[in-house]
Amino acid sequence: MNQVDQHTLEVLEWPAIQARIAAKAGSPAGRELAQGIHPLPTLEEARKVRNEIEEFRALLAREAALPFDQLFDIRESVRRSRPEGTILTTLDLVRIATSLEAATTIRRAIARLKDLCPQLHAIASRLDGHPDLVEAIHAAIDAAGEVKDTASRRLSQLRLRLHELRNLIHARLQSLLTTSSLQPYIAESLVTIRNERYVIPVKPNYRTVLKGVVQDRSISGATIFLEPQEIVELNNHLRLLQRSEEEEIRRVLAALTASLRSKADTVLSTMLLAAELDVRSAAAQFADTLHCAPVSLKDAGPLVLREARHPLLLEQMQAAGASRTIPIDLRLGDGFDALLITGPNTGGKTVALKTAGLLSLMAQAGLHLPASPDSEIPFFSGVLADIGDEQSIEQSLSTFSSHIGQIRRILGATRPGTLVLLDELGAGTDPVEGACLGIAILEALLERGALIVSTTHLDAIKAYAYSHPRIENGCVEFDLDTLRPLYKLLIGLSGRSHGLAIAARVGLPPNVIQRAERLLGEGRDPLRLLLEQLETEQQRLAIEREALTHEAAETAKARNEAEERRASARAEAEQLYRLAVQQTEGAVADARAEIERLLREFRSAQARDQSVKEVRRHLVDLERQAKATLSDVIDSEPMTSGVGAASVHDGQEVVIKGIGQRGIVTGKPSPAGIVEIRLPLGKVRVPLEAVVSRSGSGKDTTSRPIRLSRTKEDVKSELNLIGCDATEAARRLDQYVGDAFVIGLPTVRIVHGKGSGILRKTVAELLQDHPLVESFRIADYREGGIGVTIVELYPHGASMSGAA
Repeated sequence: MNQVDQHTLEVLEWPAIQARIAAKAGSPAGRELAQGIHPLPTLEEARKVRNEIEEFRALLAREAALPFDQLFDIRESVRRSRPEGTILTTLDLVRIATSLEAATTIRRAIARLKDLCPQLHAIASRLDGHPDLVEAIHAAIDAAGEVKDTASRRLSQLRLRLHELRNLIHARLQSLLTTSSLQPYIAESLVTIRNERYVIPVKPNYRTVLKGVVQDRSISGATIFLEPQEIVELNNHLRLLQRSEEEEIRRVLAALTASLRSKADTVLSTMLLAAELDVRSAAAQFADTLHCAPVSLKDAGPLVLREARHPLLLEQMQAAGASRTIPIDLRLGDGFDALLITGPNTGGKTVALKTAGLLSLMAQAGLHLPASPDSEIPFFSGVLADIGDEQSIEQSLSTFSSHIGQIRRILGATRPGTLVLLDELGAGTDPVEGACLGIAILEALLERGALIVSTTHLDAIKAYAYSHPRIENGCVEFDLDTLRPLYKLLIGLSGRSHGLAIAARVGLPPNVIQRAERLLGEGRDPLRLLLEQLETEQQRLAIEREALTHEAAETAKARNEAEERRASARAEAEQLYRLAVQQTEGAVADARAEIERLLREFRSAQARDQSVKEVRRHLVDLERQAKATLSDVIDSEPMTSGVGAASVHDGQEVVIKGIGQRGIVTGKPSPAGIVEIRLPLGKVRVPLEAVVSRSGSGKDTTSRPIRLSRTKEDVKSELNLIGCDATEAARRLDQYVGDAFVIGLPTVRIVHGKGSGILRKTVAELLQDHPLVESFRIADYREGGIGVTIVELYPHGASMSGAA
């Protein structure tokens, strides 16, 4: 069971995360559920939610926004429909129909991509859109909430009679209004309604010419609204028909409400499931906004955060238009169980503390994190925090007393696997007593099996961390020139508070700063001196370690590149060998066929007239030709097994073992043992052990051309390097230029993109000295602009002469 109290949620700003996700929900119920997002009680539930959000991100990348905003909050309407005799309004019913239609649309959209989101499909497939109820509502009520004439046969008849009766009343009244003898008594020539009865406006002196019922009069008394006697019965009949219409409408709405009543439970269930999907969609949008990743969530193990960013700080930086925020790397539980973060005030210690805590809560709620996807979060048994100034005037508690009260609460709730976050450990009291108390608190928490991230300024606690095998120091970098935190966490180093430097930068008088520095020098204790020496030594070692790491990475990169070139050369040699074998086998087959033909001629009557010696001469010549064809494959065997790097030189004539191709060495062998050989068809790179020297041989050095298996269908006129790093781009470009040359492409396009220019520089450096490249240039705007390089290749003859 995951234990996280409300105090911890508040100090880690969990309500702000809830609010951000709720703002992206489309429905009222979805926003309400999002406001209730909390860390989940089991690892399985957290993983399930994480995977559902990941599926929703993939879904939203393929599908337009789903209609969650058309899900009205119909829960109260459905509850009101349950008692017998209850009748819902037309607005209630229209919202219910619209919501059920939206649920159906959501279900169908997810079903179309069910292979992409199987977990979401399992939820969405349970959405019941009740098409019969929706159809009945739309058949009776229009979008404006008015009951249609066609809702029932009786309603249609009543409205037809009402229409006819209104027309009759209007005609009678218009007749009165247009009577010439009545004009002096008409206040205004119009028909209006008062007290739901049709009337005409007349002057107060009407009584001598008109009889009727006064329904209303103007405020001034100058106009009287008279219901003439001749339409009183018509108005009475109209009112009776209107009551009948109202009763029929009630009957229609009652029938629709009764239909809903029988489906109330499934309708509510559908709305709840749709709201849950809305929350997953909102969490997916939140993750996309902050470029979050679904990290590994484990039952146990270390906490490993790589390139982690505080989500709220990241959001602020995005809103301010900042290009990027500086991530932190933090680990805990792998070699040490407590991390003590030190450094100056406003240096980013608390941000690092809150980042570790908030991201742990987010992971345990199944949310994606603004961190590298190879981060790892254990499923903590609890997360407990004491962060910030908790001074309480109302309870007469000082800051120190409040902190101690929170720590008492944390000690009482901590059990194995609890993540504990403590800000300013040992602060608020005498430094010596505070340090002793802080050390004791750390020991007590470690005994209880907690993983701890804490901040402090106290040198005694820093020194204690150096001597304790389960506690590690860490510090945040701070720019003293700008007084800005760099938000970079360095584990293994303790930081300084830089109080005097910060005070000087913010403008404290120089004489005060100088006096403080003298006092600090006079009263400097051996512990602080030792810590400063340790910090200096650690910084030196850190710089050396970083340099060694960089050198090792470069060495590994060079080794990998050499291995790739060696493998590529071997593959190319093997391909040439296979092609040569195919060519040789063909020659042998041709020779065998020719021998068989000669034998048939020898045996034929026509051949008897020929000299036997002449036929034998043909056979001897054919045998010589076959041996010459096979000699390049066979004659390398008696030679030396290979040529050493020291004996290979530029211009030396060699033979590639196994395929018999003769060529000229160009340049020196590489450190990886790869040598470049110029053949009639171009250049190849092969291992030293694959070549033998041909010096002193009297044989013809002109090799037969070999037909390579590459064709114009295999090699396109454009190579796209976008997405490659420099090493991969160089390898692919080198291979591509060779292939393009072999099949005879005169011009090719290299697409490297604009970006930072690294790929463009790599391409230019490789093409500059390439023996197959005649020239190259940046494309003009019609050809792709600065993101494309156009390469002109030598024709075969020109390339060889140029290389020589």
